[in-house]
Amino acid sequence: MACGADVQMQTIRCLIVDDHPAIRVGLRELLSVEADLEIVEACASAEDALAFAERADRPIQVAIVDYQLGGHSGLWLSRRLRALSEPPRVLVYSAFSDHLLAAAAVVAEASAVVSKSALPDELAETIRTVARGEHPPLSVPPTLAESMGRRLDPVEQAIFGLMASGVETGEVAETLRLAPREVDARLGAMLRSLERAGGNASARQSGR
Repeated sequence: MACGADVQMQTIRCLIVDDHPAIRVGLRELLSVEADLEIVEACASAEDALAFAERADRPIQVAIVDYQLGGHSGLWLSRRLRALSEPPRVLVYSAFSDHLLAAAAVVAEASAVVSKSALPDELAETIRTVARGEHPPLSVPPTLAESMGRRLDPVEQAIFGLMASGVETGEVAETLRLAPREVDARLGAMLRSLERAGGNASARQSGR
């Protein structure tokens, strides 16, 4: 058996995206103690994060992205990151980790949603699982899936159903015999609809 010193640990290159400076600093410190996690950058906006990922000399394995950012949302960023030639996995790290966010994360091609109240060990282990590509599909309750079915046309329902089962967008296009550009356009429209629904739900809960 090889000695521990002879075993080469593969480092997971991580990008942090959060518009709160304290959270960026805290996440960097929290994850830097994990020997296999390398924080390559911490960005305050979706736009800055996308620009960094596009010019990075080496691929990023996992992006830890807040949902609510000052400009474009973390879900907008997820779709853009997943469209890169060497796309990272995206972990949505949010204080608002409800089922509607999970449904929107499916459409945005994110791999996981983790609450900001989660323990540090849970976050680190989820990053590792996502990097290995072993994560289960995001869970969307049947009642929410039925509600979404009433919002979507038959083609969009089929797209969502396949993606909720963990099917990648390229395979979705092939399975449904759609042009990749049409799938991309429909996903964009679905995501905007879900984000509007999420904003309306938040407003109702706060009494606005």
